[in-house]
Parts: sequence; C-alpha cells; structure tokens
Amino acid sequence: MLHEKKPKDLLEERVFTLSNFLSVSRVLLLPFFIQFTRKHIESPRNSEYLFLAIGTCILAVLTDFLDGFLARLLGQESVLGKYLDPICDKFVTIGGLSVIVHYYQFPLWILLIYILRETLGVWLGGFLYLKRGIQGKPNWWGKIGVGLVAAAVLWYMTLPLIGPTLPENHFFHHPEYSGYVLVLVLSIGVVAYSKRYWNIVFHPEKFILDPEDKKQKKKYELV
Repeated sequence: MLHEKKPKDLLEERVFTLSNFLSVSRVLLLPFFIQFTRKHIESPRNSEYLFLAIGTCILAVLTDFLDGFLARLLGQESVLGKYLDPICDKFVTIGGLSVIVHYYQFPLWILLIYILRETLGVWLGGFLYLKRGIQGKPNWWGKIGVGLVAAAVLWYMTLPLIGPTLPENHFFHHPEYSGYVLVLVLSIGVVAYSKRYWNIVFHPEKFILDPEDKKQKKKYELV
C-alpha cells in the first residue's frame, strides 16, 4: 500500500558510513577539479595541472564505483545512501560538464538539457519517497548517462595530450560526439522512467505493489 513519508525518516538508519562518506567525498573533489583545470588553462604549457585535473576526475569515478560496492560488501545499504549516491552524482556530473562548457566549448545546450533532466530526477525521487512511500531504483540508462558524462569530461581533458599526435581529421578531435550520444541516452532514459512511474505518480489508485512480484522488486520497493 502506498503511503507518505517524512524527510526525517531518512535519518532513522545509519548515516555515518564509509559508503556515504565516499559519496560525499565525490562532491568535495569538484572544487579541486575546477581549480586544477583553471590553472591549466592559465598555463597550458604546464601539464602538471592537467594531469591533476584528470587524476581528480578518475578518482571521482572510482568513488562512484566503490560507494555502492562497499555498501553491499559491508552491509551498509540504506535508504539514505541510495538517495545520497545519485544526488552526489548529479552535483559532480553537472559540475564536470559545466567545466568543459566553460573551458573546452562543450555544447551549452546539452548541459542545459542534462540539468533539466537531473532536476526532474530529483523531483521524481523526492515525490516517490515523500508522497508514495516508494524508493525508485535507478535503471541502466541513468547509470550509462553518468558514465557518458565521465567519458565526455575525460575525452575533453585528454584531448590536449593525445590530439597533437593524431591526424587533423581523426575521430578523437570531435569530443562533442560524446554529448550527442549523452542526449540520446537521456531521452531513452526519460521514456523508460515515464513508463515505469507514470501510474504511481498520476494514478496511484491503479498501482498495486506486490511484495512477492520479483519484477516489481527490481524497479521499486516500499520504504
């Protein structure tokens, strides 16, 4: 049965866990990434800051993998953690895309579409929890989208290192292609989420959550 929840209910479980710390640390890496990138742009001949920016980006990707892995390994999975991880992802991915928009001419319109999609995702997640008492589970399109953002940022960041060694017409000189693929994946993800949650949001009286239904368990669960 669908029921409302309160924000304070998120804090009823363990808050200070290693997995939650890794999620938050990913956001704390963002200012360092921005600073290292800015320093490199100011002194492009000094590749030290570029390597530091790339290393920071890779470290953020690793924490994204490790927080979920360690939560399962250490038995630290919680409702808070399952919301904290994607929210931290949103901060970091929007920040990363903003950096390559500002410094590397990544298409601004793609960033705006991404921000809109992530804003809707936060609203949907909060609505499902607070108004329907359901924890939505991320689908593969969302995970692929986060991976594509990381790939796009790394592509732009490594272009100054690898680009000069390649022919002018080489595919690698067009990192904006990663943005076009990202838009496609985001569009498919929006359609997939709409099909999954439409009745829950707009017609809850038509939705029946069966705890014994294995297919439903893969999509959402009562909290």
